[in-house]
Amino acid sequence: MRKFKLTLLACCIFCSQANATSLYSEDTYQSLVEDPIAKKVGDSVTVLVVEKSSAATNNQSNNDQSVNVGGKFSTSTREEKGSLGLNFGYNGTDSATRYGKLQAQITVDIIEKDRLGRLRLEGKQKILIDGEEQFISVKGWIRPEHIDSNNNILSTRISQADIEYTGFDNDEPSFFTRFFSWLGF
Repeated sequence: MRKFKLTLLACCIFCSQANATSLYSEDTYQSLVEDPIAKKVGDSVTVLVVEKSSAATNNQSNNDQSVNVGGKFSTSTREEKGSLGLNFGYNGTDSATRYGKLQAQITVDIIEKDRLGRLRLEGKQKILIDGEEQFISVKGWIRPEHIDSNNNILSTRISQADIEYTGFDNDEPSFFTRFFSWLGF
């Protein structure tokens, strides 16, 4: 028995330490009870686009000018007087008001994560409404803590946001337009 203990002690002293790796990996770990919040490349986030813009400008100008010319001519038998007056005037007001509002919902993908932990979003969506193609695209950077528990983020939380909404008319009248034209409207 004593021989066995000495052999075991010698093995412990002279043998190298066992190498072990952790079964836990922070990059691939998924909790069984946590809600899946988008935080890595390849995950999807729904952007709630709520954009409002307005601009107004007013321009007023007044311009009054007048020119007066007068003269007198006289002789010993007759006296003539005359005058000529010209008035030029302009009063103008110009105003322009522009208002825009866009509300949409689009799901985009996380395509990059920078060294500060910010996430880069990018995605586009094609919508066909009554024969017209409409496109919406969203690009920008977000912070992961701005993503709510439903994987939604407001467009006002996107830095360097590039939100584009365009429509394309295929120059063919829609069904409703043709129908009402057929009825005579």
